[in-house]
Amino acid sequence: MIDVRWKSPFPHTLAFNLFKKHITELNEVYWSFVPASNTIIDHAKKALQTDDADPLKFFLVHDEDDKRMAKTYKAWKANFREFENYTRLNMVMLISSCFETYLRTSVSIAFESKPGVIIMCADAVDGAFLLKRKPEYGNSIGKDYQFAEYVDNICHGTWDNRLSAFEKYFGVLPKSIISRKNELNELRTIRNNVGHYLGRTKNDYSAPLLFSPISATRISHKRILKYFKLVNDVAKQVDLFLKEQYIGSYDIIKCFYRYSKNGFFTDERPGMKAQKFRQLLGNEGFPPAGKEYYSNLINYCELDNPSALCRYSISVCVKEINRLLKQNGIMLIKETDGKKTSFKQSHFNFFAHLHKWKTDDQYCQKVIYGSQAEYRYSSKAIKEIIEEIISNPKSAKGFKVVGNTEAQI
Repeated sequence: MIDVRWKSPFPHTLAFNLFKKHITELNEVYWSFVPASNTIIDHAKKALQTDDADPLKFFLVHDEDDKRMAKTYKAWKANFREFENYTRLNMVMLISSCFETYLRTSVSIAFESKPGVIIMCADAVDGAFLLKRKPEYGNSIGKDYQFAEYVDNICHGTWDNRLSAFEKYFGVLPKSIISRKNELNELRTIRNNVGHYLGRTKNDYSAPLLFSPISATRISHKRILKYFKLVNDVAKQVDLFLKEQYIGSYDIIKCFYRYSKNGFFTDERPGMKAQKFRQLLGNEGFPPAGKEYYSNLINYCELDNPSALCRYSISVCVKEINRLLKQNGIMLIKETDGKKTSFKQSHFNFFAHLHKWKTDDQYCQKVIYGSQAEYRYSSKAIKEIIEEIISNPKSAKGFKVVGNTEAQI
């Protein structure tokens, strides 16, 4: 059975999916610059040859802009080297911003998903329940966002302080993250120098009283590649850690509610909603997750209480029962002709009627979707059917059981 709340079928969160698109874009943009720069330098050297050559003999410049060009090839080379360095400095700013945007989003979602981490009791309340009950819950854009202070503790300041705050709320981080602390501090420092001090250091340019500029920090091509790898590696590790232990499918559920509120679903039938939401995530690059996941997800979100026991249709229950039977080496044989068969909806209905589950909300609940109604069943019903088949192979009409009748469920 797919636990749509905590077992996301996707390898990463929505936040990481967006991060990956941004960092890929930056990488592609940067690699449009690198070969262009190399080509320009090579061709200019061949055409101009001597340091005192006039750059206007090679470069295409509008007549009105002639005065803006360096007077010699040597001066142009010096200017172009500075341009390359400033370009790489600004790329550091973009790489860092891309990572910080991801970090703020993923940490916010983790707090929303398990708000109990604030009081050191992670499982005290399920954020998905609050998300459905309170329309304003999780509104990170609003000035009253309830997790702003805690997110800032992790997303501001040195990485020594950030990691300390991270572990305060979310526990011990993987060594693969902790070990990159110095590199992250280095990236953060350079990013701040670019943003606040023209690419110089804070000590030199916090309030400069100088006659001439100090040279900007030098950033090599190799260093840019190092930062690309750094943020990608750390973002991936943070994402796996938070998704597995704190987020689950919360971000997907929140996305569903947002699109539902904005009128994205024009057909209110659960099956059509599942299909359209599946197409939406597929178009955004998420890997296939199967119809069952989306069906269960819509059921989970559409129920009055997200934590309700009964949220599985008969077809989903039957599929899960067959999976468990196979997992435990149990084969069903038709009594009429001795041929192999599978557990069917008619068998499920037999059990439901026999045990009067439709009158017991631990096993069955009637769910209303607009003008439509259908019965949903709990995992408890599934478990008891399996247990009854194992302990009493004659419990259901129409088949007999062959195989391991002492399997553990």
